[in-house]
Amino acid sequence: MSRETAAKPPTLWLAGYGAWPVAKRAKALVETLRRRGVTRLVDVRLSPCGSDVEPARPYGPRPWNLQAGSAGIVDLLDKAEIAYEWLVELGNPQRKDPAMTVLRSHLADFPSLWPVHRGLERLAEIVRKPSESVAILCVCGDARRCHRTVVAEALAARHFSGTLTIREVFEKRNRSRQAENGPGGPDHPHKGR
Repeated sequence: MSRETAAKPPTLWLAGYGAWPVAKRAKALVETLRRRGVTRLVDVRLSPCGSDVEPARPYGPRPWNLQAGSAGIVDLLDKAEIAYEWLVELGNPQRKDPAMTVLRSHLADFPSLWPVHRGLERLAEIVRKPSESVAILCVCGDARRCHRTVVAEALAARHFSGTLTIREVFEKRNRSRQAENGPGGPDHPHKGR
């Protein structure tokens, strides 16, 4: 007779490349993802490309941007054996709004046909794969003020009954929200917004 063991709840890592200085950003991102055992990076930026096409300009293409072919972040991650996937549906539709009003409204309007719901379905499929260790990426250096936290918590509530462990990739700020105060618990930075 075999003993069944409860499967360990999956972990979703949160990464924001804005936490590192520009000169160290690409290398630090990859090293941190590898240290955490991440096998797939899911990009949740609405626009992962540089806003200027000229590399010499301040907002031109950088290694952490999506670029044509296998350049940029695809090549950067491929060299580290980390898969890349862009889920545009999980981007913040109004990035100048710190309250993330549009994103929160669309998440609350379920089962509507807003793109964010398709994105959450796809992200849930990826996170459920036992062979994958997944991180979601945005530019924001502080996950407490970033839409990736809102997306992660919606994913945990809707697709994992709150059992998804959400952690930041940075050691100094690392915490498991589930372990500390439950999913979206009283100390959550987005509560009441």
